[in-house]
Amino acid sequence: MQITVMNLLYLLLLAAACLLTCEGADVGIYHGHEAKPNSRPYMAYLSISNGARVTFCGGMLIKPNWVLTAAHCKESNDKLLVVLGAHSHDLYAHENGRQIISVAQYIRHPKYKSATLYNDLLLLKLSHAARTGPKVKTLPVSKTYKDVKAGRVCETAGWGLTEKRESAKYLMEVKVPTINREECNKRLEKENLTVNGNMICTGVGPGGEDSCYGDSGGPLICDGVLRGVLSFGNKRCGMSNGAAVYTRLSKEYLDWIHKVTAK
Repeated sequence: MQITVMNLLYLLLLAAACLLTCEGADVGIYHGHEAKPNSRPYMAYLSISNGARVTFCGGMLIKPNWVLTAAHCKESNDKLLVVLGAHSHDLYAHENGRQIISVAQYIRHPKYKSATLYNDLLLLKLSHAARTGPKVKTLPVSKTYKDVKAGRVCETAGWGLTEKRESAKYLMEVKVPTINREECNKRLEKENLTVNGNMICTGVGPGGEDSCYGDSGGPLICDGVLRGVLSFGNKRCGMSNGAAVYTRLSKEYLDWIHKVTAK
């Protein structure tokens, strides 16, 4: 769900057409609420540039010098800046406690497949350790790798598109229900992507609560514990029969994260 200028133009055109042709067109995309400033001090805003192309994703500070995000957020020649302590989506906003740090090393999961989005994890080694405090804190990865059962209510957050079809001005958060993989695959049939056991699926909340473009790399938090990293979902956000897919922090992935970040 990385957002690009073309994604945004397409969605704006789709939204305009939908206002004339789609029943209930004003219902569905995101429907979260603004997070309290710095209430999620582990959140990282990732500004991604490649020439004139500028995109963004989310991520989590898991150690003072390491950020975890989705591998698909970075293409081969992209350069990332990590913004910590941010509430505003504006890269140049003046916010007390905000830190902008360059990336020294990009480490994709060695089994990442862009065609299937399997193993969609990326570790960013920062050029220097973040200064942790009330507005910037780490979110340690889970110590448990048990599967997350369907029917749980979990949380995610990000700066992606809202139901207004524009990027959020401030960090947004939302509660979403987990669903089983069989149901998830049915909902994603038209996306030509298959969910496996290393993924967690969420459905859409009763008010259209969902993640959307630009939220990729963000967290799935269940009972206060990081359990997944947002990977992909339906092209149209907030549909009642929609789904979002997170890379589940399985034992294999946790072992890899611990091994890499211990260096």
